[in-house]
Amino acid sequence: MLQLTPLLLLVQIQIPPPRGYVNDFAGVLDPAAVTGMEGLIADVREKTRGEIVVVTLADIGDRAASDVALQIGRDWKVGPGAPAGDPAHNLGVIVLLVPRKDHRPGTGSFFIATGKGAEGFLTDAAAGRIRDAVAPELAREDYSGGLVHAVGLVAAAFAREFGVTLSGETPPAQQPARELPIPVGWIIAAVILLILLSRGRILLLPFYFGGFGSGGGWGGGGFGGGWGGG
Repeated sequence: MLQLTPLLLLVQIQIPPPRGYVNDFAGVLDPAAVTGMEGLIADVREKTRGEIVVVTLADIGDRAASDVALQIGRDWKVGPGAPAGDPAHNLGVIVLLVPRKDHRPGTGSFFIATGKGAEGFLTDAAAGRIRDAVAPELAREDYSGGLVHAVGLVAAAFAREFGVTLSGETPPAQQPARELPIPVGWIIAAVILLILLSRGRILLLPFYFGGFGSGGGWGGGGFGGGWGGG
């Protein structure tokens, strides 16, 4: 039983219930930033039915930020409760920030998690570019500026995907054209094929072509329905 205790502690972190689309549980955001993000998120929800949820947590223990973000998406059922096949099915995004502990470099986390409905246009690569874009603000502990910037870029991704114009003022970032991801299995197969060709022979080998996403997804269910988030 003693060996199981650390594992139990990892999975028993309690996430507070949602307050709205911007949940500053760590108390690091200024009111103007919260108001601005809420307005933009409401605009995204009205025009695309997608939901963006911002969460700051003071501490997540030893849990990975990716795991916590996905837990929030699942527990809060972020994303409209649209039926399967509807473009809005599981169309939700979590933007999670854990600020630095005692201003120490190397602490703190930032992660963007997507529901299944947003994985197609907010890929791992796109989320990585957003993280890189806001990194300077987060590094100087400008958490309000960093999250406003991040939400603006996520909202712009929704706008491009659904062909809408958002009324919120956000700093547009130059986004490279979306690349089609190359499955890892194809790359491995190509390398092996080249090796075999270089040896003057070709063998028929079975391969499993697997894919990968942005850390998994969750099932939505109308997160905003109970309190009218937009």
